[in-house]
Amino acid sequence: MLKSILFSLVAIVLLSSPALAVLPDCPPDFKLQNQDFTIGSMNLVALVGAGGQSTSTNTVMLLNNQNDNKLCSWACQDALVMFVQSGSVIGTCGGAWNVVQESLVAGDQLQLIGDGCSAKIESQGLVVLLGQQVTKLDGSGTATGNHTLAVIQDQAAGNSAGTMGQSSALLAGQLSSVSGGPSTSGQATSALTVGTTQTQVDL
Repeated sequence: MLKSILFSLVAIVLLSSPALAVLPDCPPDFKLQNQDFTIGSMNLVALVGAGGQSTSTNTVMLLNNQNDNKLCSWACQDALVMFVQSGSVIGTCGGAWNVVQESLVAGDQLQLIGDGCSAKIESQGLVVLLGQQVTKLDGSGTATGNHTLAVIQDQAAGNSAGTMGQSSALLAGQLSSVSGGPSTSGQATSALTVGTTQTQVDL
């Protein structure tokens, strides 16, 4: 009986001890989010000889979304991409026509967010390479190459120490065209390079 009473008293003392009774609201924890996308495309349109028409189009719509919510921190990421690549040749009197298009679009977002008052890190990057060439050798008609690109990247996060966010938006267009009559030649070449990087560190 005495042992039972002593055991109960010891248990009460331990449970009432500040080291055991006070539990942290937000135990040490980190969340990691990463998302990226890559679009690579090539388009070739050619017309040789008698009159006619040749077209080719690549179209992409991409949406990335992710989020993470906890008691003491939250994080979200979004990326929206709309991309169109098109080439067209209309010839009425023979000749040789070519439209060559190449593209590379790549983006990434990274978040490392600690709960409570821990550190926060965000980074965001975007690379765009667009190129096209339109060539006419003799003949009558028109050749056209067109690139259209829209990219929006957005991310935000927060914990007990505050919030942070990053956004980037890009709208790009590229148009090349050659037209003319018999016994003429022409060429139009376009190249576009865009790059952006953002980084935030909150220690």
